[in-house]
Amino acid sequence: MDKRLRAQELVSGLGALLTIPEMKLDEATQACVLLFQGDLVVNIEYDEGGGQLICSSYLGALPDTGAEPLLRELMGANLFWNRTRGATLCLEEATDGVLLVYGHGVADLDLDAFEAVARNFVDQAAHWQMRLAQGERAAQPPADPPTLTGAISFA
Repeated sequence: MDKRLRAQELVSGLGALLTIPEMKLDEATQACVLLFQGDLVVNIEYDEGGGQLICSSYLGALPDTGAEPLLRELMGANLFWNRTRGATLCLEEATDGVLLVYGHGVADLDLDAFEAVARNFVDQAAHWQMRLAQGERAAQPPADPPTLTGAISFA
């Protein structure tokens, strides 16, 4: 199946789940925009070159002063995506804007998987948008790392 067509089917299917029956990728931009909670903007666009649907969200700007603790927290969250659930926090240097980005190949997605990706992305974007809005406040300590529940042996 054509990847562009598959991307459109996934976006339309997500729209149906969100009760937005006419949701589709714009012909010119290959993108659509969703608004959650009044101020969380999520862009979904199809990247033809990579055959991916890419979710992105502008979360806010870094504070003018004292940004180092926040940057350290953002970089730590990106390490193995341990606190972004697969998405990547990025800095747009020209504006000091922080974005959350996640791409996934359409060939690997069905509607259930895309719904899970979108839900996860919105949850993470809301979390990091709130964290950025806190501005210069000292970085929060990282969550406890996961622990292994079973034994691992190397024979």
